[in-house]
Amino acid sequence: MPVPLIQPALEEAMAAQLREVERIAGDPAAPTFQNTLAALENAERPLLRVLALYEVYATALSTPEFQPVELAMAPKLAAHQDKILQNEKLFARLAAVYDARERSGLTPEQQRLAWLYYTNFVRAGAKLQGPAKVRVAAINERLASLFTTFAQNLLGEEEGLLLLDPQQDAGGLPASFVAATSAAAESLGHKGKLAILNTRSSVEPFLTYSTRRDLREKVWRAFVNRGDNGDARDTKALITEIFQLRTERAKLLGYPTHAAWRLEDSMAKTPERAMALLDAVWPAAVARVQEEVAEMQAIANAEQAGITIEPWDYRYYAEKVRKSKY
Repeated sequence: MPVPLIQPALEEAMAAQLREVERIAGDPAAPTFQNTLAALENAERPLLRVLALYEVYATALSTPEFQPVELAMAPKLAAHQDKILQNEKLFARLAAVYDARERSGLTPEQQRLAWLYYTNFVRAGAKLQGPAKVRVAAINERLASLFTTFAQNLLGEEEGLLLLDPQQDAGGLPASFVAATSAAAESLGHKGKLAILNTRSSVEPFLTYSTRRDLREKVWRAFVNRGDNGDARDTKALITEIFQLRTERAKLLGYPTHAAWRLEDSMAKTPERAMALLDAVWPAAVARVQEEVAEMQAIANAEQAGITIEPWDYRYYAEKVRKSKY
């Protein structure tokens, strides 16, 4: 689907779903699994088909032409979802199916779906009233915009590159990687150079094989500092506002923190249990890292490299350890 058609296609599918949702919510028949939950599932399918294409653009084809569409549609999609989640008549029908799920002859799968719909609506604020419900919807729209801007800023940071001389700067790099970075440089108008893009797929092989420690440090710092350079793509202000809005939304929904809200329907259930798991594995993880670094340092010392292992050395010497051991 061409980019100019994505937004109108999404808006048409959203409008069609809302019309069907209003029909389901206003159905004079008593609520049942078929005329409520199954009907909602069917009502969503046309939008899901368009969203599948939209997500391909958002995640893999986020071109300058598409990014304004994504910025415009992110809050609209959030508002669309809230119109459904905050539809009081629809929620009343869902609640009726949920309350009767164990005595109405539903299969275990249908009972699970009734629970899931009801729980998701409640967690999204379906039981809120007045200003609180309006505020949650406004927060969701703003968060959708912030998440999209954050992702686009990060994508912009990944477009950064380091141009290298294939004769002087390619020490240790496999021929296949040299060929790939040479092709990347040529496609960007830098024929005769090697282009190390600021992406994981380009950075990690370079850190693993390059013998140029100064360049490894430069590449590593550019990668880990994405979004933290005080420029137009800096994400710190975005992150701060996201934290603030998530905290406010959690409290409106009756939770002490966003973490408490987020983990409630997960295996961990609570932030305290999640932290207990992390605390339990942390000492062993730290000890293992120390062992690995000691092995790397031993090889560096044997080579008389005259260095102390730093983060930009980790993959390079881990590869040396791997070769020496296996």
